[in-house]
Amino acid sequence: MESATQVVHPTGGRDETSERAAGAGARATAPGAGAASGTAPGAASSTAPDAAPGTAPDASGSRAREVAALWAEVLGVPEVGVEDDFFALGGNSLSGIKIIERVAQDHGVQLSVRDFYLAQTPARVAELIERGRAEA
Repeated sequence: MESATQVVHPTGGRDETSERAAGAGARATAPGAGAASGTAPGAASSTAPDAAPGTAPDASGSRAREVAALWAEVLGVPEVGVEDDFFALGGNSLSGIKIIERVAQDHGVQLSVRDFYLAQTPARVAELIERGRAEA
């Protein structure tokens, strides 16, 4: 049995999700190696995320700000930017689950834990919400 790759975040915590994924035969992703959106962290996307039909072009931007405000509330920090990293802000599995539950309650979209952790920023979580709403 091969050992799982251990990922260390800038705050010093281990990414147990990557360890479990590697143990299950899935490809483990290190922070900064990409995300569910397909855009490398910190890189600007050349195209806007697909907005749900009938939504204004700024809908994803305002949704990202809503998600950032939710993160600030759950993580107990004064302010969160739309490109801030969940783990760098002190996020952990418990706070991640709380955010996922609030997203389901507030937006009617059930995010997987894996997708949430790979998204890592409010902007990319907002993209996941938009996609989920478009598919519903």
